[in-house]
Amino acid sequence: MTTPSTDSAAVLALQRGDLRRDQITLLRGTAIVALGYGLGAALQLTYVFAADSPAWASVPFWSRLASNIAEVAILVGVLAAFQAHRATRVWWMVAFVVSASAVATVGRFGAQLLFGVHEDPSAAVREAEVVSGFILAAISGGIGMWAMATRRVARVRTRESTRNAVHVEVALKALEQEEIRVRRAVAEGLHGTLQSKLVLVDARLADVLARARERGMGADDVESLAWVRTELDETREIDVREMSRLLYPDRLELGLVPALRALLGRIPASIATRLAVSDAVRTLDDPTACTLTVSERLLAVRVVEEGLTNALKHGPASSLAVELDVADGVLHVRVENDGELYDPAVAGTPSGTARLGMRLNLVGGRLVLSPGAEKGARLEAWLPLGAGAQ
Repeated sequence: MTTPSTDSAAVLALQRGDLRRDQITLLRGTAIVALGYGLGAALQLTYVFAADSPAWASVPFWSRLASNIAEVAILVGVLAAFQAHRATRVWWMVAFVVSASAVATVGRFGAQLLFGVHEDPSAAVREAEVVSGFILAAISGGIGMWAMATRRVARVRTRESTRNAVHVEVALKALEQEEIRVRRAVAEGLHGTLQSKLVLVDARLADVLARARERGMGADDVESLAWVRTELDETREIDVREMSRLLYPDRLELGLVPALRALLGRIPASIATRLAVSDAVRTLDDPTACTLTVSERLLAVRVVEEGLTNALKHGPASSLAVELDVADGVLHVRVENDGELYDPAVAGTPSGTARLGMRLNLVGGRLVLSPGAEKGARLEAWLPLGAGAQ
């Protein structure tokens, strides 16, 4: 559990890291651009202008380059000393760049005198060197600032997207937990309270029916009461129990494999069933480890239920095969039958399959309905598991 002091320390560390990255971006971008300008200017003066001016030809290339490098170093140093990377407003960024460029320009002219680029420059030469040096430094610093600001905006947007994704994931998990809670509550209500009341009603009807027969009630009335009792008993034993299973499958609390065994156990005996589970899935499905969440188990069971429903609905299948495997934190569920030949025009239209596919998409999974190995259809789902299943 995190404490407020821990959270504050983490926030401060993140802010320091951001400032450090901003500083590196600013200084590195400024230095690269300024060095490029400085090298180009030195080469141009040495090999272009020197051809037309003997005075320029007497100045060594390395002296010109050294004075330009000195300007770059001064420019970067002043920006670092001013902590220009902390600027958040445009006018502050401009002020830092202008100030650093002015200092770097003076330093460049001093370096030119020191390295012998100019011995006794005229006013025009001094003006030209100062203006060109300032422009070079300002452009370089401006590009560095632009790179820093662009990276800063990109970082903010990335973190905002990450936070939104986390919020969506948390909300989805909360909805899943709420759905499971409601399903469990309704299933328990159907299985417990409603069935108990139906049992009491059935007992009372049996008593009324017995008295009616003793008192010689008309045969039609006795038959009607008997029909009501039979329908009520079938509703209690079949409809209510099946509705309870649909809401919350049997043995789901014990694990995914026990729930699937209970599901396959209700398939007609004329249809052969096979459940193949890899060792990796059995390890994750161990109820003592609690690796697979209830929501993941429920969704996997829904995939198998949909596959079985489609097999029974769209053609007489003689066998059903269910396979479970996991790789790289993704649960793979496959349900295959040997019913009629796969017809995309029919097999792809069930609304239940479409809704299940949308549900899997919400959690980053996917659902594919395709032809079987020889005939029939194959329903496959890939369900990303939680951090504990990685």
